[in-house]
Amino acid sequence: MKMDRKWGILALSVGLILGSTHTVGAQQDPEAVPMLSDQNKLLVTSEIQNEVQRFVNAQKRIDGQGRNILARITPDPSRQWIYVDLDGAFLPKGQTEMGEDLGQLVRAIQNHVVDLLAGIVEFKAVVIRVDGKRLDEIYPPRYKSKKTARATTQLTAPVDGLVVLSPSHGRYFHYGSNKWEYQRPLYVNSTVVHEDTITPSYTSMLQSLLTSRSPTHATSIRQTRDIGNTAIDPNSGLKWAELAARYYLARLYPNETGMWNQYPNGKPNRFNLREYDDDIAARSNFANFINAETMISIHTDGSDTNPSARGLSVFTNLNDPKSVALAESVKCYVQEQIKQRPDYPTFPIRSGPNDGVGYGEVREADMETVLVEVGFHSNAEDAALLQTTEFRTISMRGIEKGYRMYREGKACAPFAITSVGPAAGKAPGKVPVFFTYVGHPQGTMKADVEIVKCAPGNTCYGAKGLPVTLSDGKLSWNFTCGTVVGNPTHTVRTKIYDADGVFANSVESAVTCQV
Repeated sequence: MKMDRKWGILALSVGLILGSTHTVGAQQDPEAVPMLSDQNKLLVTSEIQNEVQRFVNAQKRIDGQGRNILARITPDPSRQWIYVDLDGAFLPKGQTEMGEDLGQLVRAIQNHVVDLLAGIVEFKAVVIRVDGKRLDEIYPPRYKSKKTARATTQLTAPVDGLVVLSPSHGRYFHYGSNKWEYQRPLYVNSTVVHEDTITPSYTSMLQSLLTSRSPTHATSIRQTRDIGNTAIDPNSGLKWAELAARYYLARLYPNETGMWNQYPNGKPNRFNLREYDDDIAARSNFANFINAETMISIHTDGSDTNPSARGLSVFTNLNDPKSVALAESVKCYVQEQIKQRPDYPTFPIRSGPNDGVGYGEVREADMETVLVEVGFHSNAEDAALLQTTEFRTISMRGIEKGYRMYREGKACAPFAITSVGPAAGKAPGKVPVFFTYVGHPQGTMKADVEIVKCAPGNTCYGAKGLPVTLSDGKLSWNFTCGTVVGNPTHTVRTKIYDADGVFANSVESAVTCQV
């Protein structure tokens, strides 16, 4: 990053924070980032306009694209979107549908804008427009034309509780190399780990959590890949678990060639990649075919230009209010699970829910859908984290909880203590300390208690893991008053956490032990 750009970002950040309004007496978050607004949108535009144009100029062109592509930034505070307006040269000539090659360019631009504004201004989505039209207007999803063709017949309703989990990506046959290739590159600092091999362990964990925690909502769960199957496929000589969805679905539905063999002759200039493109399409084709109620896709992200890019991203179909609501819930509770723990204080939850038009699973899914990029395999810190059981468990807990809260119609409400009153009781004895709270803590709760101030002449002890009781909508733990001098009042700091290790905000309160 150039020094003049660095100082420009710092100046913008300070200017936006100083320009925001605060409620007198309210507790301020020193790390709070201002939301995109009418007051700061011109600053946002001026800050990133030239950098985005340089990025688009440097992107490798795909066949049919123009050499010179004009980019313009148009923030929309009313939607919390940032439009990247491109001219017609961005669209490959003769291309009649959105493809993976164009989708990769779209996703790279989105990630670049998110990285440029990280820590400066908060927003939801980066939306690409070409000559004023969104990409899903230019390339309507295929399922819409199929719906139109079936308009004279009764459309089948989604199957209640049927959830499709899609772990990206899996190995495919490349007709140029005549080899079975991975769809994504190696993780940084690894000689064996690919996105293709990591994501099945994530959807396996998610399936277990949905089964145990959301049994009334996720009543049937299907995977797009044959994860866990170590038997050998005779055609590839590889384990079924290694292969892309296309091959698993071909085995399950040999007569439904339109599902998994959509491009038998390949797309223009992508003949060697036809089974790669088949696989991208097959995932949502399968979910549509079985009339799934929900589709959840798990990926890991990557950047060819920014090895510092980090964090988890949530994408969805911005045209579908139900998908947006699901994605917002997932982002809310993934953030709760990760950020309200002491383990990952610097791990970013990126702006979102973002526009998923660049992903086949989102674009072509005719149901409520969300796609989560769990972290960046091109970043050394994220790549190491993504391979740990702990992070896999925590991130999938967040997705499951987001899904469950959405199905139960509950708004985003991270676990937090809202008030605590002074407590008083007879000594010696136990004095309950009561708290009100918001959120949906999981399982049994406990409290870590620190003595902030012990009244003179008395002895006080902090404790960890004290049992917390939930009664009449309030939480409480018991302070033990021993033999006391006078009627001492002590100050304690409490941290309450649930069975998942999610901490509410710490609070201080007074406890009086009465003689």
